[in-house]
Amino acid sequence: MKLIIKIALGIILALLILVGIITCVGSCLDDDDEVQTEEYEEERTDDYYEDADEEDSADGTNIAPGEEVVSTSSSWGDGTCRSINAKQFYQLVASKKQYDTYIGEGPCVVDFWADWCGYCKLIDPYMKALAKKYKGKVQFYKVNADENEELLQLYGIDGLPTLFFCHGEDIKTTSGASSQEEYEELVRELL
Repeated sequence: MKLIIKIALGIILALLILVGIITCVGSCLDDDDEVQTEEYEEERTDDYYEDADEEDSADGTNIAPGEEVVSTSSSWGDGTCRSINAKQFYQLVASKKQYDTYIGEGPCVVDFWADWCGYCKLIDPYMKALAKKYKGKVQFYKVNADENEELLQLYGIDGLPTLFFCHGEDIKTTSGASSQEEYEELVRELL
């Protein structure tokens, strides 16, 4: 009988230790998520993306998340890469029901990116240069993949960067980083 009690107490003690370890590990992971979130916010204000955000906001053409799109004609093809969210994507690029049909006015390029994506950072200067070069001819949009997972699921996007080249009713998709020249060739095909 004493042996059974000792075994039972040993099992209970082992389970308590296991629960303690799991709780500790879970707590550490939560702390890592908070650290990563803080690092994300610090990276977001990094000079790399700061220039684009300030440039867009300074002239009033940047669409803030959750902001209604009133008119796109006044800033269409303004030479910048405008940040849009899923709601704005459905108004400017493709609807939920006909997600494979471009509904916008004039050609556009949509860049799905994320702060943690090295290749996204690599092609960002290419997109900015092309937006300036094709000002008034092609609209460039940026969609933060981390903040708009609904679009990633809808389009089956599982790699970044992913770009849409849209004209007429067509949406051509490319994934991965390419050279600026290759992107420019795809933009020229839109015209």
